[in-house]
Amino acid sequence: MLDRLFRRAGAGAREKRPTVLVLRHLQHLSPDELFLLEDVIRQLDGTDTRCVCTVTLPVPRASRAAFTEVFDRLRQDGLVHHVNLRPLSPRRLGAVITAEMEARAEPALVDWLWSLTRGWPAAARAVLRTARDQGHVRVVDRHAQLVSGGSGRCPSGIGELVLPVRESDGPVWEAAKAVAVLGPLGEAVPRLTAETLSVTEREARDLLARLADAGVLRYRRSDSAWVYRLPLAGAAVGVSLGPYERRSLARIAVSALWQGTARCADPSYLPEQLAAAGRLVDPERARTELRAAAERLAHQGGDAYDDHRAVRWLRVAADLTTDPVERPRLLLEHAQICLAQGRAEEGLHSLRLVLRAHRDHLRPHQLLDVCFAHMAALYRAGELTALEKIAADGTLQHHGPAGPLERALTRGCALLLLGRWREVREVLAAVRRDDRSGLVEWKAEFLAATAELWLGVADGTDRSRATLPARHRAGEATAAEVHSRVGELLTLGEIRRAEQLLADTGRSPGQLGLPSRMLIALHRGRPREAMDLARRSAVTGVHTCDAVQSAMYHHAAVQLVCGGRLTRASELLALARARQPMLPHLLDSAQALCDLVHGDAEQARSLLRAAVRRAESDGVVAGTDLLWLRVADAAMHVGRSEVLEECLAKVEVVARRLGTERAEMTRLVLHAAVHNDQGAARAARRLARQRQQPLEESAVLAHLIRYGMGDPAMMRDTYAMLGELDALMPRFWLRSLMRTHGVAVPGRQTTAAENERLLAVLVSEGLTNRQIAKILRTSEKSVEGRLSRLFSRTGHGSRVELAMAMLTGRLRW
Repeated sequence: MLDRLFRRAGAGAREKRPTVLVLRHLQHLSPDELFLLEDVIRQLDGTDTRCVCTVTLPVPRASRAAFTEVFDRLRQDGLVHHVNLRPLSPRRLGAVITAEMEARAEPALVDWLWSLTRGWPAAARAVLRTARDQGHVRVVDRHAQLVSGGSGRCPSGIGELVLPVRESDGPVWEAAKAVAVLGPLGEAVPRLTAETLSVTEREARDLLARLADAGVLRYRRSDSAWVYRLPLAGAAVGVSLGPYERRSLARIAVSALWQGTARCADPSYLPEQLAAAGRLVDPERARTELRAAAERLAHQGGDAYDDHRAVRWLRVAADLTTDPVERPRLLLEHAQICLAQGRAEEGLHSLRLVLRAHRDHLRPHQLLDVCFAHMAALYRAGELTALEKIAADGTLQHHGPAGPLERALTRGCALLLLGRWREVREVLAAVRRDDRSGLVEWKAEFLAATAELWLGVADGTDRSRATLPARHRAGEATAAEVHSRVGELLTLGEIRRAEQLLADTGRSPGQLGLPSRMLIALHRGRPREAMDLARRSAVTGVHTCDAVQSAMYHHAAVQLVCGGRLTRASELLALARARQPMLPHLLDSAQALCDLVHGDAEQARSLLRAAVRRAESDGVVAGTDLLWLRVADAAMHVGRSEVLEECLAKVEVVARRLGTERAEMTRLVLHAAVHNDQGAARAARRLARQRQQPLEESAVLAHLIRYGMGDPAMMRDTYAMLGELDALMPRFWLRSLMRTHGVAVPGRQTTAAENERLLAVLVSEGLTNRQIAKILRTSEKSVEGRLSRLFSRTGHGSRVELAMAMLTGRLRW
């Protein structure tokens, strides 16, 4: 074949056609082929034909001398131009991802791609494209994210990395497959490879040496390990293993570790092999060790249980046990972690198995727990039709509870998930009245109280939260119950009460779901961490949007608007709406803010009117304090200050019914605006300061200033606070107000740089000059002039170049 290509190139040269001959992986040529290559290159000298070759080191020992000889001669004669391509650093790899995905690369994605490719550009691009096509990498808020669980996978379709190894003879290929699994066992690899291939250890070492000579493996002297030069190639070889091959190699690894004839420093290696080996090893011991390994991850804190490995280990442990009591318990735990990670389909599979195969081994209260988890999984997987059926008759595919009270409770849970809160109260009223055993009483109270909370009746949840610490100490309160009550408080803006409940029940914020953690981080003045958590939550496979997620999307969008990222805010809200939010008025409130910034006050008012009508029709009270405050903003935008009286009356009802600090603070702000009450304004400021939430406090101060309740000192303090939060848009608005009231804006150079940065952000959002002019309340001509100066200063000649520089972080202020 090589000879045929050279003949074609020669024909092109004779016909004087410009020709480029591309040859890849010259390291695989034999000495005779290398000498033939030299002869052809010399014949092509002086023609319009060029030859581009690639060589991946190391060159095999058999052809190394010939390779050196040929290319030394060609180099001396000026016939070779040598370009040494080095791997990309992690920082440059991140830039490659950003360019490929047109989105900023998150650190976890860069680390994962680096661990597989070691920065080799072709391999990195191949993996990235495949991972994106297979859904392992997604873009949210213009950030490329590694989907939860993706870090444990090698994308399929990377066959070219395996081909050079596959083309080796049979024993060499078999050795390569063995090392793909056994490699981490260090100095034991040759002996275990020999056992796998039924050859002597010396023969196994010869096979490994041949793989090293071919550039596939390398021997690491520091720990006597045989490793793939390109980890991705090893992962690809591992993926190519058949099911029985993989299990057999895992059995050999486990046996060696259990017998003490091999060691591995990676604590996750043994459980990984136990999970792969299944019943080929002692199932009882494997189950015990897998369970312990999963618990170790849980006890590490933070994001440990966000690890894909814990999920897999728990599921295999459940499959290995024959105990009719423990197996459903492990399957339930596996499902709960899957739900926490946004992997609803996996959790649903385990729960269906429990209901189908283990229903008779569950106690009544356990069966209810499984049914509740099953319905939560249906909701998060977007299977709302199935949930509607349960809400209609209380049956769960004929595997649910049999008693009338239990069926009513099941119906109530389904209705709660569907957001039909009035019906929840009606259905559960009979349960709370007729239950004589107390078996389901507390569950009915829990569900009914949750439904009533969103309808504006907080007594039930207040009682439930008050008993939680004691019930927790008695071992009666589940983690799910605690997390649910904490999420409710966070949705209502009660951060201090949520943190106190966590402390009283021995839980930590790191054990909460991503949306709850996002709200805590945001209101505690950590906006970057909060946005990272929001993106991680949004990228999961959850198909619906519950109350706390609705609040998360609302606050994330508002944060984006404050930073001038208007298009990204709208995109995030569109994603949330597609997931059928439980509290849609929160999303409408954030979208209305975006419309107001765009200068489209009528669109904002129309959206808010529809949101108010829907909330009132559904009887929803929770979160409407934010909605009515936004209605007031829209009214002030068009000079209709009389609307503020209606907003105040509505918020007074919300504050009275919910009794939350946020609603009371909103009431005080509106009362100050309507009645020109400086005492109410001071009370609002005092409450905002006590809550110790920088973003919220700055928003309260900004509203008071906008409503004419601010003095020069307040303006200066608010301006400084917004600067610390990097809130570009509110700072821009406040500068205008300060100038109107004769308050000096500090730092002329800082102001100029900030205005320039805001302009660059708006350009990077894809906005036209007309749109930018409307947002900045200036003329298109002024925007054109400022853009010209920005392009001149930064050296970027187009909007696309400027946007990419902003995305990659090359353009900084």
